[in-house]
Parts: sequence; C-alpha cells; structure tokens
Amino acid sequence: MSDLSGQVAIVTGAGKGIGREIAKALSDRGASVVVNNRSRDGADPAGDVVAEIERSGGVAVAERSSVEAPGAAEALVAAAVDNFGRLDLVVANAAIVDRATFGKTDPERFRQVIEIDFMAPVALARAALAEVRERSGRFLFITSAAGTYGEFGVSSYAAAKGAMAAFAKSLVLELDRDGVKVNLLAPFAITQMTEGFVTEDQAQAVSPELVVPAAMWLLGPDVSVTGATIVAAANRFRSVITGETAGVVFPSGGAVSDDRFSLAAEQILGLDGWQSFPDGTAAFRNLMASAAGQGQQP
Repeated sequence: MSDLSGQVAIVTGAGKGIGREIAKALSDRGASVVVNNRSRDGADPAGDVVAEIERSGGVAVAERSSVEAPGAAEALVAAAVDNFGRLDLVVANAAIVDRATFGKTDPERFRQVIEIDFMAPVALARAALAEVRERSGRFLFITSAAGTYGEFGVSSYAAAKGAMAAFAKSLVLELDRDGVKVNLLAPFAITQMTEGFVTEDQAQAVSPELVVPAAMWLLGPDVSVTGATIVAAANRFRSVITGETAGVVFPSGGAVSDDRFSLAAEQILGLDGWQSFPDGTAAFRNLMASAAGQGQQP
C-alpha cells in the first residue's frame, strides 16, 4: 500500500460511488482529504463520508460546493490549504449525465453537463495549479469510454469527457518539467449515474471499490507515468492508446480527384502502420514526413 502520509487531496463528487471509494482509500494511505459533494434535500453526503473516514482514524473535511458554481474551485483549494496547509493531489470526479439523443436534448441541459463535467474540472485545475506544481503533485481526471469512443444517447456527457481527455493530455506537456503527473481513469462501476442501465449480475461485478487500485497507483508517490488513460472495471484494467494509421500518400501537384480519393479510402481506414504520437505537433510532423515519401503510395 502506498504511503501518502503528509499529503493532502481534493476529491470532487466524493459523497458517493467512485469518489467516495477514492477518498476513503486516500485516507487509508495517510492522506488528509477534502471531501467535496453538494448537499441537497436535507442530505449531507460529504459530511457522511468525512464521518466515516474519521471513524476509521483518518483526517478529512467536508466541502459542500456545487463544483460548477462561481468560486467553487477556489473554495475547494482554500479548504485544503486553510485546513491542512498544502495541496498535493486533485481528483476531478464529480459529473452528471443527461440521457437523451442529441435531437431531443435541451440546449440548457447540454450546457449544464459541459459546465459540470468539463468546465468545473478545468476551473479546479486552474485554482489548484500553483499548489500542485509546487509539490510536484498529481492530477487525476475521471473520464469515460464514452469520451474515447462516443456513446448513443449521452452526447453531452461524451463531449465533456472527450474534452477532458484532451485537456489533461495538454496539461501533461505543460507540467512535465515540474514533475507533476497528469493521468486519467475511465471506470465502469455501478453508481447513481449507471443504476438501471446494468443487470443485477453486472452490478455485483462492477462495484466502485474495484476501480480504486488504478486510482491509487496513478496518485501514488512513485508513479512515473503521465498522460495515461487506464480503463478499470471488475478487477479488469486496460490502457487507452490513441494513434493514426499509415494511410496513403498521393503525389504532390494538386488536390486528388473525388474518385481517386474514394478508391483509396479503404487503405486510409486500414490499420496498417498504426502508431501513437506524444502530441499533436509530433503527429503533424510525421504526416508531413510521410508526404515527403515515407508513407504508402496508393
């Protein structure tokens, strides 16, 4: 078990589900935890998790902001610094989902999902940046396979999670020299968002605590990985690696005809020569190098 003694973490959406399990696991490893979850309808999930952590001998404080509210990100960071004197680990977990096909989505609801699932983590990263950079700390963004592949009926959620992945990958490049590790976790687990969409047998297999080992490894003091996306569910773990195929290279001298491109489409979409790139600039340079004669001719 990693030793996180002396470190301070923020976990958003930590009053239930995956966030709750991550907050408890961080505490079990010695971290002091800011447990964030909004309170409504007389419930206090953040306070309940703090009480649970304290009964186990851990240290935590509740922070009850709605993550998308103005000033919420700054309040979260202040809760860490004011109570514990520092901030090392940030877990952006809070999210909502709108289950409707795009043609039936309410534009305001679509915007709300983007605000909570993407803009709020961005605001938190900005507010926490100086502290985490000073400590060579960790950012962990909870994403989704929907953000990698898309998914029917959750276009706003998929868009937000896809944007989060691109944002995190950019932070990787900007913060690497400071020793900050930025990674993503794409979990499948039974939570308030997924209840009713998995079978009873699946629900038993995908309990939230089973994704925690990946989160703890990515947040651990010895991890050297940055820019990783780990898929986790039911004690099954995978890594997401994006890339491009070799494609085709047409001779220079003007745009190719529609018919010629159509004939080459199957080869362009084929997996031959697939490779990954560390960033968009590297992908562009490789593409231009292939145009100079290093790619495949159609």
